[in-house]
Amino acid sequence: MFLLLSILCSSLINVVFKYFPKYQVDNQQAIMVNYWTCVIVGLLTSNNSVHSLSTNFQSSWGVYTMILGILFITVFISMAVTAQKMGISVSVIAAKMGVVFPVVFAFVALNDPINALLIFGILLSIISVFFVSNKSHIGLTGKSYLLLPLFVLVGSGIIDTSLKVIELQLEGVSASAPTILIFFFAAILGTVYTVFRLLRKQTDFVLKNVIAGIVLGIPNYFSIYFLFLALQSNLFKTSQVYPINNIGIVVASTLFSILIFKESLSKRNWTGIALAVVAIILISIGG
Repeated sequence: MFLLLSILCSSLINVVFKYFPKYQVDNQQAIMVNYWTCVIVGLLTSNNSVHSLSTNFQSSWGVYTMILGILFITVFISMAVTAQKMGISVSVIAAKMGVVFPVVFAFVALNDPINALLIFGILLSIISVFFVSNKSHIGLTGKSYLLLPLFVLVGSGIIDTSLKVIELQLEGVSASAPTILIFFFAAILGTVYTVFRLLRKQTDFVLKNVIAGIVLGIPNYFSIYFLFLALQSNLFKTSQVYPINNIGIVVASTLFSILIFKESLSKRNWTGIALAVVAIILISIGG
């Protein structure tokens, strides 16, 4: 249930982003407000206080939340630039390929059992992302942009792996505590950048960006919170959670696009969805 809720919330994030161009929302401002919304939602829906969070930050896993907060916003901005310069498919594929990092971590550090069925399911899940992602024009404007997909891939992999590292060290602490701290540090960095842009008169602070950020922040908070709970569950191993989560988001987002935005899919896309379903079954059985 927690894994399904995380997939649903992550997919809703993609739906919200679809509306941004229509209402001419400033992505960066909305993302900054979104992170503060995550912090507020976390405080309102949990027993955490500013004092308890300060104490938690001094624990063994506290520093990871700061690193993740920085990575959250930098990787996201890099994904946006990658989509602009090299195509949406390149951005999506780079982000989802990062699943290799936590899976390898699970096999090497956590001693998750390896078998042919599980490995084949994971490989099939990666292939399905290539099929489901819509083809788009790739326009390279400079060699420096070739590093962006690599940063997105590595950054996404580090984020997913770090979430597991944090979960292993919680020791009775609510999953809401690290979730709030991660978004707090992302919010701080986002605020600094927003103020910088405002001072340089590169943007104006508009109410619709605040509203968009609030709408985005609610599912964003719960996408990470439920992922933590899924990792704490004994139903799936780490090597299963991340591949299922990744392809689940891709497939659910695609289905939302069909139902809400009336987008049409090619045979290639439907093949990807079919492969994703098979991959989920194989990963589930293989674990």
